[in-house]
Amino acid sequence: MAKAQSASPETATATFDRGPARYFHGREKILNTFDELAENAVKASGGSTFIVQGAPGAGKSALLYECEKIVRGRGWDVVDLVTPSPLWDPAALRRALGFGMTRNVVMGIVDVVTNKFTGTNLISNIPEVTPTTINVLEKYKKPLLLILDEAHTLWEAHKPNREQTGTITSVLNAIHNGKLGTPVIFLAAGLGETIATFREWGISRPSEGCSVELGALSKESEHAVIQDWLTKEAMVKGAPTTWIGIIAKETQGWPKHITSYARIASDQIKTDNGEMTAEGIALVLERGKEARSQYYEKRVDDFEGDEVICLSEAIADIRSGMSFKKELVLSPLTEKYGADKAKNLFRKFSEKGVISKDGLLHSVPIPSMHDWMKAELDRTRKKLEQSMEAPPEN
Repeated sequence: MAKAQSASPETATATFDRGPARYFHGREKILNTFDELAENAVKASGGSTFIVQGAPGAGKSALLYECEKIVRGRGWDVVDLVTPSPLWDPAALRRALGFGMTRNVVMGIVDVVTNKFTGTNLISNIPEVTPTTINVLEKYKKPLLLILDEAHTLWEAHKPNREQTGTITSVLNAIHNGKLGTPVIFLAAGLGETIATFREWGISRPSEGCSVELGALSKESEHAVIQDWLTKEAMVKGAPTTWIGIIAKETQGWPKHITSYARIASDQIKTDNGEMTAEGIALVLERGKEARSQYYEKRVDDFEGDEVICLSEAIADIRSGMSFKKELVLSPLTEKYGADKAKNLFRKFSEKGVISKDGLLHSVPIPSMHDWMKAELDRTRKKLEQSMEAPPEN
């Protein structure tokens, strides 16, 4: 008989939301394109930009780590930009690169003092020329990868002013167009409007394959990740083919859910001494569903309940995973909140990855989240009906 694990779903999955994947499979085409970009940057002593966009849980951070591994293998230096300020602040960039501040001396109006050791006159109080961000990058002679993860949240927390925005545009254009005379690649990842934001800053013509939208993994890659968890992590006894198929029906190729369910399954198999049992897989599905629901609740935490209800009502009749026209959502939002707030809400839903572009249309990028939104809408309606039917208190 299977023994239930004591850890909560949240405990089981919280530390695996971001960062390198324990077991990484897939994304070969993207990684090959990035590898070629790095190779060409060295050959041309130039550089470029590589922008990754995707809904929550699409595996953006894991992909960045795989890109980092590629260039480190080529001898590149890598700087993880904890904030975007090094893009406009040369002092912040120098710190990020591990440089101390140095004084650049130019001729100007000066004072003359005597060196007490040699008796010779020295020029003192020379005005300091602060290097620009582009100057700092030009002087960095090793191939360099600049990584900006979670770009959408960083811009919100560190919003640049007009002057800084102008500097960002100049810096990104210099990198993007290979004008620094040294190999530099800027690699960024974020949610819904990330590509559009960088387009506003001049990255309007990325190299082929260097502006990517992450979706679900292929079935082969999904199965390979789950198998690694069950065989390498849990040391399962026997072939886990059946369990892999059952779990994959729930995870639908979505990296966050694959990791969550596979970790829960791995822990359950360990608890059952390497055995796969009917009771064990039932517990895995129950705990996985709980963790998944908690994850979706967090995705809409920044919205008012009525805003989420309005969105859910608009897409209630759309089959989960299918696309819809923007107007389907924008129209009821406009009717309820007015045109300006409706546009802002739609953009915010996109930025948070609740909905995303799907060619010329839009969709809820994670089909199981679409299912969850429909179920929550039904529960909300029933609660409202019950509250209306309840007899008044005396």
